[in-house]
Amino acid sequence: MIFDLTKEVKLIRPEARSVFPYSNSLYIDDDIKAMIDAGAGGNAYGKINPENVDLVLISHNHFDHINGLSFFKNARIFAGREEAPTYTDPQVFLQFSGFARWEELMGQKRLGRLNSLKMPDDVPIGVGFYPVKLNGMFKDGDIFNLGKTSLKAIHTPGHACGHYSFYIEKEGILFSADIDISPRGPWYGSECSDLDELIDSVNRLQSLKPRILVTSHRRIFYENIEQNLRDFINMVFEKEDKLLNFIAQPRTIDEIAAQDFIYYDEHRDSNAVFWTKMMVIKHLKRFARLHKIKKIEVDKYVRI
Repeated sequence: MIFDLTKEVKLIRPEARSVFPYSNSLYIDDDIKAMIDAGAGGNAYGKINPENVDLVLISHNHFDHINGLSFFKNARIFAGREEAPTYTDPQVFLQFSGFARWEELMGQKRLGRLNSLKMPDDVPIGVGFYPVKLNGMFKDGDIFNLGKTSLKAIHTPGHACGHYSFYIEKEGILFSADIDISPRGPWYGSECSDLDELIDSVNRLQSLKPRILVTSHRRIFYENIEQNLRDFINMVFEKEDKLLNFIAQPRTIDEIAAQDFIYYDEHRDSNAVFWTKMMVIKHLKRFARLHKIKKIEVDKYVRI
């Protein structure tokens, strides 16, 4: 599905819901044809002839943002410099993702493979490490002049260390990627996720005062954008309050993760449990920096 934001700027949405393994893309149909992210699925991209796209910008290296890169056969592919090694080295990818800690946190070796998950017909690859040959990298503040449209890369880490948003200042259009105004709040379950960085990133996007907000997994926002961003990050603080109350008595990471206030997933499969534990660790690290908790015994934490 294609939604026109301006004559040149268009939102490409998946035919299915824009949740994993799909994500929205922003398409700039200008002198240089550019696509931000490649997770909307082959059915959606078929409507714009992806072989005509000149440039693909990747907001960050998560599967639902890169799985359709093969559709853009003639495009140059750029990613943020912070995550560039994850596209070529499977060990670096594993470390950045956090799955290198699976045995430590889950108490057993990982059973099965991520790429055994069945994907829809218009998602051409399976989950896992996917080597990508990058034609270039971008950094915070870089400008892509595409013709009538100028696109600014904004480094917004927290969700991932190489997470980027993109701003079309002339039109006031912000593509915030996985700072996505999810009603469940932010996700910060990878090894390189960081809560303080995430808070700073959301504050930075609020300060832009965009006219239109496009995210990777939600609808287009035209109103109350600053408040929506504020509500989104406030969910982190609400979780922190609940967690601090829960660790009035010494608790282990497993005990904390068994609660449903950090990361709720109705299926509660092993991946969800693992990500919950990773997110609990992010909170505990932040509390330690703020001198709000202490570690006792081998693996228990209690508030001060």
